[in-house]
Amino acid sequence: MRTIFAYGHAALFLLLIIPNMFWLRRKPSEQAYNEANRLTKKLSDRTLRIANTDVTVYGQHNVKESESYLYVSNHQGNFDIPLLLSHVNIHLSFIAKKSLQNVPLFGTWMTYKQCIFLDQEKPREAIRKLKEAGEMVQAGKSVCIFPEGHRSKGNFLGEFSNSAARISKKIGIPVLPITIDGSYKILEENNGQIKPARVNIHVHPPLNPKQYGTTAEFNEVIENTIAAPLRLEKEKNGNHQH
Repeated sequence: MRTIFAYGHAALFLLLIIPNMFWLRRKPSEQAYNEANRLTKKLSDRTLRIANTDVTVYGQHNVKESESYLYVSNHQGNFDIPLLLSHVNIHLSFIAKKSLQNVPLFGTWMTYKQCIFLDQEKPREAIRKLKEAGEMVQAGKSVCIFPEGHRSKGNFLGEFSNSAARISKKIGIPVLPITIDGSYKILEENNGQIKPARVNIHVHPPLNPKQYGTTAEFNEVIENTIAAPLRLEKEKNGNHQH
């Protein structure tokens, strides 16, 4: 019942905001961005409440409102985006797969939120788009990237791309590492059924790319920072089982 209610609520909300979507097409991009953020906050908060998700954020003080960052997060499940928007920063734009731009309503919403769409089959274009994301951060917007590229659907990191480290070092923008721990338990662990879950979000201190000699070294630090709480959780669960 919770699953039907959550999906039904999201679908109804999207239908109700269709007039807003058409109205925003005629508005300046910044006004459309702000309105998209307002609507997103409503939908994210309500969806997580319906899903009965218990969220704890550690290190929220590391997000300075006067600063912009390249947010670099692991990606456990479909609820990661509403979790980050609802509990960390509603103003986040995301680096996403090009295919999402063509999803009705969702693609339009992402465009209004100034998300960046990557076509991995066109490497040169992808490099240009990543540079564009870095320039957005430099101009004062915060952008989020999932270096794994897809959901892990579990309590581990998948293959970790160096794209975030590369952008950060090339343009000189700070990285804000984020660890999401437990979001896969809301949906992915339950064969598509939404169930109550406890999720911990760790907002780590910003990392300055100038403090690291190479992109590889910097990427390793980012990956290890994000992975650390997941390792601790595994060790804790392992000790409980003995």
